[in-house]
Amino acid sequence: MKLQNEMFTIEEDKGQEVKIRLNPDHEIYRAHFPGNPITPGVCIVQIISEVLGEQQHRQLALDSIVNLKFVSTISPVEDPEVDITFTSVETTDEGCKTKGVIMAGEQLKTKFSIVFFDKQSREAGRI
Repeated sequence: MKLQNEMFTIEEDKGQEVKIRLNPDHEIYRAHFPGNPITPGVCIVQIISEVLGEQQHRQLALDSIVNLKFVSTISPVEDPEVDITFTSVETTDEGCKTKGVIMAGEQLKTKFSIVFFDKQSREAGRI
């Protein structure tokens, strides 16, 4: 499921740091949770995948989670803009591994270390 331009938009891409804007009117927030919208963890991982994939000019999908900590909830109402900072990105032909954080202002929201595979390489049978 693609979330970019529906659930979130990229406001500014400085390479290592990307500012995104969340759409509080997206249907996911009507179910999670009505009156108190919170970004689901699976959507946070997908957002990281899509942002990194756009930077890498490839379509990425989750391979494995090395470490993932949701320190504080991300609300599209209270935190309409958040910054994703990639502190490390290691790329291969098969995909990439990244570490980083998501911040709302000075507040840490998420810490991550995730491995993604390149969908085209996998579909072509190269991995």
